[in-house]
Amino acid sequence: MTASREDRKGQFRTIYEELNRDFRIYIKDLAKVLMIDRDTASRRLREALTEGIITSPQLRKRSYADFKEYAYLVKCENPLPLFKQYKEDEDVVYHAVMSGFADLWIISKKKIDIKGVIVGGLRSDYHVAYAPNHSWGKAIQTMWEMIENFNPETYKPKGIIETHWDETLEWWDAQFEALYGQFKFNGRRKFSPVMRECHVSSDKIYRFLENLPECCSVFTRYFPNSIAAYDPYLFMLETDYEDFLIELLSELPTSSFFFKATDKLFVLASVERSSMRNFDLDMSDISQLHIPLIIDNLISRGILKRGVHAIVEYSWSKDL
Repeated sequence: MTASREDRKGQFRTIYEELNRDFRIYIKDLAKVLMIDRDTASRRLREALTEGIITSPQLRKRSYADFKEYAYLVKCENPLPLFKQYKEDEDVVYHAVMSGFADLWIISKKKIDIKGVIVGGLRSDYHVAYAPNHSWGKAIQTMWEMIENFNPETYKPKGIIETHWDETLEWWDAQFEALYGQFKFNGRRKFSPVMRECHVSSDKIYRFLENLPECCSVFTRYFPNSIAAYDPYLFMLETDYEDFLIELLSELPTSSFFFKATDKLFVLASVERSSMRNFDLDMSDISQLHIPLIIDNLISRGILKRGVHAIVEYSWSKDL
């Protein structure tokens, strides 16, 4: 019997939840949770990935001294030549062309000399929110309620985003570095091809995976209507209430992605298009501009000192 679209959506959500518990969960165990056979479970996982409902489990290095990376946000007239230049730079692990407060976003293993830098400094650990299982409308409602109930006088920092700039990992070696490159964009890779490519034993891979919570952020992102239904926006926020902002934007059902550089909080959020750029909007429909209205309210309340954003037009990541 063919599963309905609603049944499949429910299964996709369950797959996301299970990957968050154990990103290398066996298909047989996933099938038990889903109460379907192994072949169907394997097919559902492939469908969730292909349709852009979830991403493959991914790894990102924490901010140890031996893993230092620098984040740059740059304003420039023509970012395309720079984009092509940094595509060939082995020290640049990620860069993107944007439209908004900045035109170029760069993550580099070394300091770079570039004109027009708005922000440039060591990046923190990454923090990826666990996407709540609710609608976009429910998320916006919850966020407004959180803002209404926020009391600056009782706010206590939680230290959600961490840094390890003065620490090193003595056990990290060249083989672990090679394994990181193999698993960076797919934490579920099978051992055999990795062992052949990296010339390592299965024991080495097991040690690498066991140590991941210490050395890497591990995450799977979720997009209930598929990633193509949302626009990727990078927000730059200045606030004295960092953890409240993180918890607030973590209510979005699309796995918000956080990091810090200098004293700025950055949020990569996948946003419903009607929330940011509805081209046919007239002033009677201004209430549809959910995120800009929330940002404006946060500024008026003094929770935010400043909040600006840019849409990511295109980007490039390297297996480094």
